[in-house]
Amino acid sequence: MSKESFVLTGENTRCEVDAANGGRLASLVAFGRELLIGKNSEMNPQRWGSYPMVPYAGRVRDGKFKFDGVEHQLELSMPPHAIHGTVLDRPFKVLDATTTGLTMQVELGDRFAFDGSVTQTISLVDDVLNCSLTVQTRSPKMPAQVGWHPWFARPCRLEAEFSEMYVRDAAGIPTGKTIAPPPPPYDDCFRGALRAPRIIFDELICVALESDCSHWVIYDQPEHAICVEPQSGPPDGFNLEPFCITPDSPLTRYMRLAITR
Repeated sequence: MSKESFVLTGENTRCEVDAANGGRLASLVAFGRELLIGKNSEMNPQRWGSYPMVPYAGRVRDGKFKFDGVEHQLELSMPPHAIHGTVLDRPFKVLDATTTGLTMQVELGDRFAFDGSVTQTISLVDDVLNCSLTVQTRSPKMPAQVGWHPWFARPCRLEAEFSEMYVRDAAGIPTGKTIAPPPPPYDDCFRGALRAPRIIFDELICVALESDCSHWVIYDQPEHAICVEPQSGPPDGFNLEPFCITPDSPLTRYMRLAITR
């Protein structure tokens, strides 16, 4: 185990946090069962573990947005769009660590035109995993969005109910219009959770996801995984539903995974 990796232990749960690879959950084992897709030598950093998405979540159309009258171009990390923020492949600096929790921080970096950082705290107590993100800026003001992208390893199934689903256009980007959710499969954004989404593994282990995020992206099309992503705004949020922070008004959100058998 390198100094960039930290193990948190709960009653029946073990979590490995990889600070060097985007401050992500690299492994989450509950009752002896691995719940997350792990890393392999060929794997894109967008497609394993559970990582924070900051300072934007999901796609940004063509990587372009306008803020305070100025046009900005993001790196096209999933051409022709930008996706999932600027920190998922950046090493986080660990500020404090114990066997049940840690706090770490990273700058947003030169792939973003604003001066800011994100602090993440993770704790595991009584088989409940708590994650929080706080985005701060040293710029006079800055657009901001946060989220998490867990890759849950099949075999598993999703139980979730939402009141609305965003309509996507031919580019796969939400238009801003919403409809009543149709049946799955999904690669879509929802809002109005009617209950906490639950992932059921092998009909034995349940993970209930709770968050104060207003939006959820569900991606259940892969044969090997299901993604359930709490986000503070929709994909292309910098254009559809922009949120502004200042040095005195950061953005903070949480995700909680309650694991039972």
